[in-house]
Amino acid sequence: MIETIWKTFHQQLFNFINSKVNDPATAEDILQEVFIKVHKNIENLTSKDKLQPWLYQICRNTIIDFYRVKKLDTNSEDLELIADEQQDESDQVQLSRCIRTLISDLPDGISSILFDSELQQVKQQNIADKHQLSLAAVKSRIKRGRVQLRNKLQACCDFEFKESGPEADCKNNCGCEG
Repeated sequence: MIETIWKTFHQQLFNFINSKVNDPATAEDILQEVFIKVHKNIENLTSKDKLQPWLYQICRNTIIDFYRVKKLDTNSEDLELIADEQQDESDQVQLSRCIRTLISDLPDGISSILFDSELQQVKQQNIADKHQLSLAAVKSRIKRGRVQLRNKLQACCDFEFKESGPEADCKNNCGCEG
C-alpha cells in the first residue's frame, strides 16, 4: 500500500512541499518525513477516498513543524553568521563614509563629478549635461578623480581582497572615521 502511495503521489507532494520551502533538498527531506508519518499512521485512514486530502494535511503539518524547528534552531554557528553579517555591514558603512569624505576633499571640478558617477550611479552623459561639459571632459575628470581617490584611500587604509569583497582597515590618517 505505501509503495503504491509513493508511486502515485511522490512527485505531486514533492512539488507541493518545494513550493513552500523553495529548496529541493529540504523538500526531499520533508517528503521523507511525510512518508514516515504515512507509514506509521496509515491504519488511521478511514476511507481511501480521503487519501489525497490526508496526505496533503500531513504535508502541511510537516512543513509547519519544519518552520517551527527552524525558527527555534538558532545555534552558535547561526549567531556567528549573523554577527559576521552585521560586522560586514558596519565595515561597509565605515568604508562608504570614508569614501564620501575623501571624494569631498578632491578638487571641486572633480569631486562633484566623481560623487555623481561613483556614488549616485548617474550616467556620464547626464553628468556632462548637468555640468555643461563634453562627455570626453567628464570621462577624463572621472579617470583623474579615481586615481586621486585611490591614492587617498591607499594612504588612509590598508585593503585586503577576499571572496566576500574588499576589507579595509582604516588607520584614520584622513579623518574619515568617526
